[in-house]
Amino acid sequence: MHEEKNLRRAARSLCGAGALVLVLGGCDAVSTDKTPERVRNGISELDLTVTGRPTPGSLALTEHVLARLMARDADGLAGLALEDGDAQDDAERWVARWGDAAQRPATADFSVGEKDATVDIHFTGEASALSLLLIPNDEDDAYADSYVVALDTASQVTAGSPTFLTSTSTSATTSLR
Repeated sequence: MHEEKNLRRAARSLCGAGALVLVLGGCDAVSTDKTPERVRNGISELDLTVTGRPTPGSLALTEHVLARLMARDADGLAGLALEDGDAQDDAERWVARWGDAAQRPATADFSVGEKDATVDIHFTGEASALSLLLIPNDEDDAYADSYVVALDTASQVTAGSPTFLTSTSTSATTSLR
């Protein structure tokens, strides 16, 4: 009888520990959405060739910008830009200018500067290139691989020339540098 009580107590403890692991372990047993992150955020749809030497952070942020352009999502693109200023208007102009081009295959050529990274994006059938300026999210942390994209029409060059995104953004960071 004493052994039976101990076995029940051990079984309850084991069940309790298992439930705790499921709840705290992030098992996601109750989640019904098993869609991979790359599919949910549109990156899996990109037909992108990469040249140069991107860091994981600069590549991830570039993919997010291209996915927002491909989806013609000005709100999502504005979320990758500086919050103070006219990010929404800038994003709408970007979607109007590059939305059609983003439906085609692209090549992203990464050039890494001392701190910033420049990405020249060449869309198939597009005469001009889209150039992104990626700025470190934390310039004081030399080992962080976290970038923000700059979106500022004041710094854009005339049509036919590369267009730079140059306002820093704190709202859409990718943890990489």
